[in-house]
Amino acid sequence: MTEQSFDLVIIGAGPGGYVTAIRAAHRGLRVALIEAAAPGGVCLHTGCIPTKTMVASVGLFRQARAAAQWGVNIAQAEAQLSTLRERRHKIVQQLAKGVQMLLAKNAITLFNGRGAFCDSRTVEVRNSTGESIAKLTATRAIVIATGSRPADLPIAIRDGKSILNSDDLLELADLPPSLLIIGGGYIGCEFASIFAALGSQVTVVEAADRLLPGMDRDLGTALLRSFKASGITVHLGQTARSSRIAAGVELTLADDKTVTGDKLLVAVGRISNTEGLGLENVGVELQGRNIGVNDSMETSAPHIYAVGDVTGKMALAHVATAQGRVVIENLLAPDQPRQAMNYDQIPAAVFTHPEISTVGLTEEEATRRGLSIRVGRFPFAAIGKALAAGETEGFVKLIADAETGKMLGGHIIGGHASELIGQVTLAVKLGATAQQLTETIFAHPTLSEAILEAAEGIFHRPTHGSGRA
Repeated sequence: MTEQSFDLVIIGAGPGGYVTAIRAAHRGLRVALIEAAAPGGVCLHTGCIPTKTMVASVGLFRQARAAAQWGVNIAQAEAQLSTLRERRHKIVQQLAKGVQMLLAKNAITLFNGRGAFCDSRTVEVRNSTGESIAKLTATRAIVIATGSRPADLPIAIRDGKSILNSDDLLELADLPPSLLIIGGGYIGCEFASIFAALGSQVTVVEAADRLLPGMDRDLGTALLRSFKASGITVHLGQTARSSRIAAGVELTLADDKTVTGDKLLVAVGRISNTEGLGLENVGVELQGRNIGVNDSMETSAPHIYAVGDVTGKMALAHVATAQGRVVIENLLAPDQPRQAMNYDQIPAAVFTHPEISTVGLTEEEATRRGLSIRVGRFPFAAIGKALAAGETEGFVKLIADAETGKMLGGHIIGGHASELIGQVTLAVKLGATAQQLTETIFAHPTLSEAILEAAEGIFHRPTHGSGRA
């Protein structure tokens, strides 16, 4: 066993861990990074990149089948899940090699194993057989970035064959004729959209009264209409009471109805990886299964920080990297005003068809905070570029403070929503007003003109319509 000293020790090499390591190295810190699997985390290997690779392939397939609407004749369009899987693996491998190269280029020492605290300054690394291979001392700080994993459901225990989690579903070589999904959040909805486009008969069961219950209600309502038009069956306000594996999977719902499918995806959220870290040795407090942190990512123990999914905040890769930036800036500039996370300024995207993106406050959250707001909406159906591109479904919805006009939030469903949200995010981040948005010149013809029209709609003056989606 080796004993080494570093400025910074990071446990976990997902987006939170490895990006924090690189940023620290850029600032001259000596960094140790501990990871039991390949660097890149869930996002690279089983999350963001694999699923969005599938979304891209399925999107092209969807366009090919509808090519006649564009005046293009494609004799035959066919998609095979096994071929999609091969393409996905190649892209993941390419990016994984890139991460390894970046770590080496920045002289970050990577330890393959699991880390656990000995004390507030020391982490022991054990390999896959449990053998202690290193003891690392951190002179400046330790960052926990151990991520999360799919949550289990007691009434539908995963077997990896008939009852699957999201990791299992990605590895299917053959398209299931029918797919049941428990959970209408972003994971369940993305897979519903993907597999329905490929040809599976998809059924979604969601306990809440809408899809995407954490987002603006209008987005879930619009997505439900789109899902129904795509042949996806959705049961809202329903929970699964029991499951039974026979030829396929049978779910009994709370109202005694039964639904069946060849495969069942359990997509009921994720749980933080906090086991085996030795948190009890250093006084790091948990909030439920999550590591408790303040807005500067400090835990209850001095010199110990946490970033990413393990904190129980927004389980998004870009949140983890932003949290890591806060840690490094505060660590290296202790005399400057402390940086802190503002989760009202973080965008999120759901890669369904149509795409969904959101940033800032929803109408419901603004009401809970006692804010007086004004809302502007504009449909893509009234945008020239959307008509030309055949992407008329959806709308832009903007929320502004009624007194100050300051932009509080934006919510988009439609083509390229995940790209468009960046413009609204910048407005929210900079504290821009709705009036300033209306004075901004947007290129024509573009989908982003819907943002301008929605801003004008806040004042009931959209140039090209009533502003109602």
